[in-house]
Amino acid sequence: MDKKEWFKNRLIKYMEIEAMSRYEEPVANELKEAFKDLGFEVSRDNLGSIIFLKKSSKKNAPKIMIAAHMDEVGFMVRNIDKKGQLLLSPIGGIWPTTVIGTKAKLVTDTNKTFLGVFGHTSIHIMQEAELAKAITNNELFADFGFKSEEDALSQGVGVGDLVYMSGETILFNDPNLLGGKAMDNRAGITVLEYVAKEVANKNLDVDLYLVGTVQEEVGTRGARSSVSLVKPNIAIALDTCASHDTPNTIAGNTSLYKGAALRIKDRGTMMDPKLVKEFQKISKKYDIPAYKFVAMGGGTDAHELQFAKGGAATLTISLPQRYLHSPIGVCAISDLMAAGDLLINFLQDFNEDIWNEIRYK
Repeated sequence: MDKKEWFKNRLIKYMEIEAMSRYEEPVANELKEAFKDLGFEVSRDNLGSIIFLKKSSKKNAPKIMIAAHMDEVGFMVRNIDKKGQLLLSPIGGIWPTTVIGTKAKLVTDTNKTFLGVFGHTSIHIMQEAELAKAITNNELFADFGFKSEEDALSQGVGVGDLVYMSGETILFNDPNLLGGKAMDNRAGITVLEYVAKEVANKNLDVDLYLVGTVQEEVGTRGARSSVSLVKPNIAIALDTCASHDTPNTIAGNTSLYKGAALRIKDRGTMMDPKLVKEFQKISKKYDIPAYKFVAMGGGTDAHELQFAKGGAATLTISLPQRYLHSPIGVCAISDLMAAGDLLINFLQDFNEDIWNEIRYK
C-alpha cells in the first residue's frame, strides 16, 4: 500500500468515529493505538487532550507543539416535545439548513442508540412566508419515532443526550477526493499520525509534542489546557479551513488541489511572520505546494497556543475543506499530505540555530 492509500484509509477510519466535543475519548483511544509502537511518551491533561512526546537526545532542545483537535460538531437534546420530537442545542457552530432531512443518530447517557432524521415541515404544508426563511437552531428538531414525550422518556431518552450527524463516506471518481463526516478535524488528526510515523525513527533536534486537543469547536478549550503543560517555544495548529472553490462563496484564495494553506491572520491570531517564512523556505526547498491566505472567518487552536507561558511563535497550517460543519465535508488527500510533508521536513531541518534566528532577542 502506498502512502496516499494508507493516508486515505486512516482518514476514513477517523471520520467514522463518533466523538463530539467533550466526548472525544474514542479518537484519543484510536490515537493511542496508532502511536503505541512509535516510541512516544503519552500523557493527558485534565480536560482530556492527549499529548505524545518524542524527546530529543539534545539537552535544552527547542520545544515544538503541533496540535489537531479531536472533536466534531453535533447536537445535544435540550428538551423533548409533547409529540416526542427532540429539540436540539448545537455543539459548535452549525447552520441547521445543512442537516434537515438527513439521518440523525441519538446516543443516550446509557449508550443506547436510535436512528432517526433531522426533521422539517414538508414544503406542501408550509406557510408561504416561511419558504424564504432559513430554519434556526431553536426550530430544529430530530425525529426518532417516539410517539410522545412519555414514550421517549420510557426508552431512556433525556436532556443532554447526544445527537450526531451521520454523513456517509464518499469515494469520488477522482481518487484524490474524499468526503465524510467529521472531516473537521479528523483530517488534521490523520496528518498528526502521518507526521508521527514519518519522524518516529528520525533523530530530531527538537522536543516534539504531538497533541490531540479537546473542545476546539466550543472554544479552543483543550488547546488552552494542554499548552499550559507543554510550554512550547513554537506552536502549530493543524485544522481544516473553508475552501472558496464552490459557487456563491465570499472572496478568498483557499481551494482544493493547491496544497497546504499557511494561515496568516484570523479573528484570534496573527501568525509569526518569521515562522511563516521558514515554512515557505521548506515549501520551496522540497517542492511541496503551499500558499499564504487570510482567513475570512473562523479561528483555530492557535488562538490559545500563542499564549503558552511567555508566548509561543505560532502558526496555523490549514487544510482546505468544502462544506465544513455539515454531514459531509470534502478534502483533497494531496492537500492534507502536503501539510504533513511540510511539517515532516520542517522538523527534520529545524535546530537551535534556526530557532535563534526566529525567536525574539
